[in-house]
Amino acid sequence: MRTLSVATLATVMSVVMFSGCSWIPDRTLVYQEAETSPRMEVPEGMFFSGFQDGFPIPDVDQRVTPSSERFRPPTPPQLAILGREDDAEAAASVDPGRLSAIMGRDGNGYPIIMLNTQFVWAWEYVGQALGRTDLTIEDRNRESGIYYIRVPSSYGLSERQAQLKLSHTVNGIQVAVLDRRGTALVAQTPGQAILERLNNEL
Repeated sequence: MRTLSVATLATVMSVVMFSGCSWIPDRTLVYQEAETSPRMEVPEGMFFSGFQDGFPIPDVDQRVTPSSERFRPPTPPQLAILGREDDAEAAASVDPGRLSAIMGRDGNGYPIIMLNTQFVWAWEYVGQALGRTDLTIEDRNRESGIYYIRVPSSYGLSERQAQLKLSHTVNGIQVAVLDRRGTALVAQTPGQAILERLNNEL
């Protein structure tokens, strides 16, 4: 019985593999046939903030025609964590008059306020707005983004104490009302009343 040497066998396999590539259809340009899907419709009471096409596909002709300019994809936005020592610089770089406060609802239907600004400004805005309401600030924790408030009985909250939680999201700073322990959102009706009162002063 004849046997092939290892080197000969490797050579034969290489030839078969390279020649076999021609059997596979070339589908590298099939993506050009894809249709553009419409943007998602936002449910009533919700919104997109700062939506943009960050990574558009270059024109087809530019991809298939040789060009001296090489396509460079846009770099994603850089995220920064502000510390206390950065507050002055952050405040100086943002126009405080550009605050946008929008009442909305989260994915579960609970009321929220979206603030289109940086945290350093959102924290100040909310604190000042609370001072113009009948909601009393009992304590605050800036590191956690929490205002501990006392709520008058007229808002229909079962407990007289609650938390206003400021959270970073992709759409800006979200303000929500948590229970006294901060373990869950308060019921939608009193939560809506509290945030509407706050929003009127923002």
